[in-house]
Amino acid sequence: MNQKADHSPVRSQIIQLSKQGNQLLKIRHYPEARRVFEEALLLAPKDVYLMTGLADTLRQQKEFSTAADYYHQVLEIDPQNPFALRGLGDALRGLQRYEDAIGFWKKYLQQKSWRDVFVLTRIADSYKTLCNYEDSQTYYQKALAIDAHDRYALMGLADLFHKRGLEVPAIEYYEKALANGVTLIKILTIVGTLHQRQGNYEKARVYFEKTLAQDPDNSYALYGMGSYYRWKNDYQRAVEAWERILQKSAGTVNLLTRLGDAYRNLGRYADAERSYNSNLEQAYDKFSLIGMVKLLALQDRLQEAVQRYEELLRREGEDLKVFGDVAELLLQSNKRDQALQFLRRVRELQKQNQEASHSIENRIRQLESA
Repeated sequence: MNQKADHSPVRSQIIQLSKQGNQLLKIRHYPEARRVFEEALLLAPKDVYLMTGLADTLRQQKEFSTAADYYHQVLEIDPQNPFALRGLGDALRGLQRYEDAIGFWKKYLQQKSWRDVFVLTRIADSYKTLCNYEDSQTYYQKALAIDAHDRYALMGLADLFHKRGLEVPAIEYYEKALANGVTLIKILTIVGTLHQRQGNYEKARVYFEKTLAQDPDNSYALYGMGSYYRWKNDYQRAVEAWERILQKSAGTVNLLTRLGDAYRNLGRYADAERSYNSNLEQAYDKFSLIGMVKLLALQDRLQEAVQRYEELLRREGEDLKVFGDVAELLLQSNKRDQALQFLRRVRELQKQNQEASHSIENRIRQLESA
C-alpha cells in the first residue's frame, strides 16, 4: 500500500479497528475482540498485525488449531515475526505438540538474545512434560540466571526435582518459590510432606499449621499433623487430627491403619478393631493385618491372633519380625505368660523356616529363664 493509500479512510478505519481489537483483547473481552479483528481483516486480509491479533484472541479462547493457522499465515509473509513465533509456540503447546512448540519458541528466543524468562520457562515445562528432565532443568536454570526470583521457574524446577524423587532440592526450590510470592495451599502441604519424609517433623509441622490456618479441613495437612503427633507419641492428638478427616471422607488405607494403631495404643480396642476391619473387609492389607494380630494378642484372644498370624504367613510367605513385635508388646503390658503362649504357637507355624524358628526358640528360652 503506497503512502497516499496509507492515509486513506479505509486505512484509518483499519487502524482504528486494530486498536479497538487489541484493547478488547487486553481486557479479555475475547468474543468482541474476535469480531473486531475479523471485520478488519475483511478490509485488509494480509495485514500481519490483524492476523496476529485474531490468532492471539483465538488462542485465548482455546481454539488452538485455528489460531495456529493464522500464525502460520503471518510467518509466510514475515518469517521472523516474533509475535507469531511466540504465539504459535503457545498454540502448539495447547495442541500438545510440545516438540514443535519448542522449535518455534527457540526461533523467537534467538531474536531476544535468549532473555525472555517466560518463554524459557515454557520450554522447560514442555521438556518436563516430554520427560526430558535434563533439558528441562537446563532451561529452568537459564530462566533463573536472568531472574533468580521468578516464581514460575522456581516452581517448575521444584516440581521437576519432586518428580525425579530428589526431595532435598525439591524442598529448597519450593521454599524459594513460597518466599517469592507463591501462595498455593497445595505447595504448603507438599513441602510439609517432603520434610516429614526426610525426618524433619518440626519443620513439617510449621507447613501443616500454615495450611490449616487457611483451610482448617485440609485432609493432607490433618494427616500430616496426625503423623507429627504420632511421632511425638501423642496418640490422643493424632487421633483427633485423623478423625477430622473421617468427618469428610471414608479415609485411605494408610489413614485407617495408622488410626487403628493409635486407638490400640490408647487402649480403645473396639475402635481399633473397627478401623482395621474397615480395610480388611475391602481387600487384603498387610499392615492392617499385622495391627489386628497385635490387637487380638493384647486382648488375650490368642487363638484368633494365631489364626491371623497364619494368614499373614500365607499372604507374605515368611515373617522374621512380627512375632517378636507381638511378644514385646505383650511383655510391655506385663503379659509374660501370653507372650510365651503366642511364641510357642507360632513356632509350630514357622518350623519350616530355619531362621525364624531359631529366633523364636531363642526368645522362648530367654523368657523361660527369666
